[in-house]
Amino acid sequence: MRFVVLSVLALVSCFQEQPADRMWRCSVAEPLCPDKQTCVNDWCVADGTTMPDLAGADLGSAVDLAKPPCADGFPNGTQGVWACRGKFSPATPVASALCQNGYKLCTDGNKVNDAECSSPAVKGFFFADVPSPGATPAQAKCLTGVGTLGMWFGCGSAIGTTVPTERAGAGFGCKNFSLVSQCDGRILFCSTVDPRLDAQRLENAANGVLCCPP
Repeated sequence: MRFVVLSVLALVSCFQEQPADRMWRCSVAEPLCPDKQTCVNDWCVADGTTMPDLAGADLGSAVDLAKPPCADGFPNGTQGVWACRGKFSPATPVASALCQNGYKLCTDGNKVNDAECSSPAVKGFFFADVPSPGATPAQAKCLTGVGTLGMWFGCGSAIGTTVPTERAGAGFGCKNFSLVSQCDGRILFCSTVDPRLDAQRLENAANGVLCCPP
């Protein structure tokens, strides 16, 4: 009994002393957690550990940090990036509105590696705020200056279009991203003059955006 009490106290102490260590909510219906974590009592915990009953515990800001960064999504990788599903448009909601609780649209791929980004477990394509000119994935690159907006970098594989998600050619890519989804009316309608993701329109809610931690 003493061992159990000490274990619980140690865990609570850890949450208090390290508020930057986020705790993710999960559910039986969607037990999605970062790698090496398991859904236990509606929380993602390290594999092999038992989550203490947090009722009545004064965890302060740690509880707020446990709020997921989107209404419908899942962790992508192990560094806090989330894939957040939902439609967006230049009117409302804009793409960045899908990211909540301090999270922002990812503007680079520094926190998600290529294996995590291209994993078959990532269902749907999740756009980063990283556009590409042209319409040939083999030459997808960073959009600089004036160019014809034709593709967007991100993670996953697009749902709801026959246009495949493709990989930039050797020597191309942008900001650590290599996967692109083309501007296509069956998934993403692109503005030709505004290179912000907030200026684009996504019609298929099975896809979404990449949200990075603050």
